[in-house]
Amino acid sequence: MFFILIAMENEKRVFNIIKNSEGEGRTITEIVKISRLPRSVVRILLARLEGAGLAEFRKVGMAKIYNFNSKSIGVES
Repeated sequence: MFFILIAMENEKRVFNIIKNSEGEGRTITEIVKISRLPRSVVRILLARLEGAGLAEFRKVGMAKIYNFNSKSIGVES
């Protein structure tokens, strides 16, 4: 149970980082620096958020820019 709570807290942390990026979005590298979580963990959490429809990304060159998907809950950011 303890590990589930930590995972949920980390997921919430990553979600808030992309939600508060003011439409610009964040790269995985930026999210790792802000959250202080390992890159592998951030990637897994972003995949979960994508699967839930809460995050989306666009490719810019080699980078993926992650944004909050406001359409998923009917809120404009």
